[in-house]
Amino acid sequence: MKAGLRPQPFAVLLARALAELERQRAIFEYPKRMFWTGAGARDLSLDLPGGRAASPLGPAAGPHTQMAQNIVAAWLAGARVIELKTVQVNDALEIPRPCIDAADVGYNVEWSQELPIETSAEQYAAAWLIVHALRSRGIGADPAPCVPVFDASVGYDLAGIRSDKVARFLDTMGDATALLSRLRDSLPQGLRSAVNLDAPPRIAHSVTLSTFHGCPPEEIEQIVEHLFERHAMHVVVKLNPTLLGFDAVEALLRGELGYDDVHLDREAFAQDLRWDAAIALFERLAGSAARAGLTLGAKLTNTLIVKNTRGVLEGEAAYLSGAPLHPIAVRLAARFAATTGGRIPLSFSAGVDDGNVADTVACGFAPVTSVTDLLKPNGYRRLPLQHKALVAAMEAAGADSIPGFILRRAGASAEHAAQIAADGERVRDAAFANLAAYADRVAGDPRYHAAAHRAAAPARPPLATFDCASCNKCVLVCPNGAFFELPFEPVELDTWDLTQEDGAVRQRPARFTIARERQWVLYADFCNACGNCDPFCPEAGGPFRVKPRVYGSRESFEAAAPEEGIWFDFESGTTLARFGGVLHTLSVSGAGSRFSDGALEVELDASHAVVATRVLAPAPGRVMSLSRYHAMRLLREAVGKTVNPVTAAGLVKGEREGAGRGA
Repeated sequence: MKAGLRPQPFAVLLARALAELERQRAIFEYPKRMFWTGAGARDLSLDLPGGRAASPLGPAAGPHTQMAQNIVAAWLAGARVIELKTVQVNDALEIPRPCIDAADVGYNVEWSQELPIETSAEQYAAAWLIVHALRSRGIGADPAPCVPVFDASVGYDLAGIRSDKVARFLDTMGDATALLSRLRDSLPQGLRSAVNLDAPPRIAHSVTLSTFHGCPPEEIEQIVEHLFERHAMHVVVKLNPTLLGFDAVEALLRGELGYDDVHLDREAFAQDLRWDAAIALFERLAGSAARAGLTLGAKLTNTLIVKNTRGVLEGEAAYLSGAPLHPIAVRLAARFAATTGGRIPLSFSAGVDDGNVADTVACGFAPVTSVTDLLKPNGYRRLPLQHKALVAAMEAAGADSIPGFILRRAGASAEHAAQIAADGERVRDAAFANLAAYADRVAGDPRYHAAAHRAAAPARPPLATFDCASCNKCVLVCPNGAFFELPFEPVELDTWDLTQEDGAVRQRPARFTIARERQWVLYADFCNACGNCDPFCPEAGGPFRVKPRVYGSRESFEAAAPEEGIWFDFESGTTLARFGGVLHTLSVSGAGSRFSDGALEVELDASHAVVATRVLAPAPGRVMSLSRYHAMRLLREAVGKTVNPVTAAGLVKGEREGAGRGA
């Protein structure tokens, strides 16, 4: 199916956030009652290149950090480190759909941003402004000197990263003064004065480097040197799990963990960075970082390339994440830390969830980020679960801070831990001891074994456009915030199906029913058909395919043809919809409505009774169902009653018109 992300303007996003908070006690469908307000008496803060973050947790570069509303939702949920989606010079990718298969173990074929690189910069800047605007209103405000930390991410080769396009992106992340000013100037006066839009002009102080499989070590070195010299940014090099070696990964994944249905690609390992070359590379780059007055870090790990044999996603290769990647990444991290002697700061993202986040933080990784966990039911709401688990572990250890927690996990007494928590070298040694111990035992934990991930999928009844199981999972697992809930009044109506026969219009009785008081709608401009909603829905068919697809503009509605969908023109009273590839038009006035499918036109009065029918063009055999008329009008009424992605543009228009009348 056709899919393409169409971000909303900054003014629309900000207006929606403020109005939704006031009227519905939520922001971007994330409920106010779940806004993260800190860890109480426990201090989760730590120093990173971008400043002091109030927590080490957040989303890794991926689907949760591509669009502004995603980033804001993650921040509301407690993410204080945001690893922005990786950008590259090729910003017109054709990504297979669906691209995510996270029903249990994670697989994906999505590996870079899906937006033009300039648009990505705008999304990151918009999120930066909204986060700071909300902080200024006391929402999620962290104690001084803690700040939100955004980390940029770029790939995948030297030529692309040296290109003017990527250079402009990194320059903007380093100084976004002009872009932030342009976004502020796009606001109507009422919105501009509603919040404090002061935000530091520097969005990111650090950049994570991802490289293609097979990128030579000398090219990686040149890229990092370029980022130091040209952009003066701290650099984190993302390591692939292939660095552990084919035999070691094979023995761990298929042997110890039992994933005999996962097939590695020996050639991919042969092409990737080798151990000795990697260690020599980091030794040289550590010197370069010191000379530049910057820091060099390593991130464990990227996803693991495997042969794509599941038949869910397209292509010969897929990228594995989640539970089986966690022990692999931990073992690689332990070996890397032991070899480098702790001189290279390590961050971590591999199968992190509330069950292992405390163990991972105790290993000294900073930050600790996740993707696959956030793709599971409850989505962004799983970040509070991670925080809760970490705080509980700190309480159990009698630790008030992250350094104290690391020391306590390494065996220090509470008194001794408190005394030496400020000693960075002692904390580092304790973290490495914890990491070595964790690497020894993690693969023995049954939660990472294949047997824990082989439950048979239950039979599912078909998903209907209306009156589904009302589980709300599509809203929760969508990383883009594309689904939203609507209140509905149940209806049961006698209606008609119309056909042309011998030049006349024939009517056949039909029944239109909506039984449930809540319905779910997809804002199509935010949906990239990633497919993540499908496996978690208790009904079969995929919410992203079946639920009403509402577009934000006529242009996006027409560009999606012949896909089914709806567009509401609230100004003119016109609604357009495609059903079965046929365009239907509904025009509403005070006296009644006109409904047409291009071949037949029906005039209805204010009570929805048919007043007249007329033939516009011959279409023998085509059925024009007035159930579609009722669906269109009821959706229009329901959408117009709440703050949601569809009505948000009207909030800005109202602000501008109000300012005009005031002038």
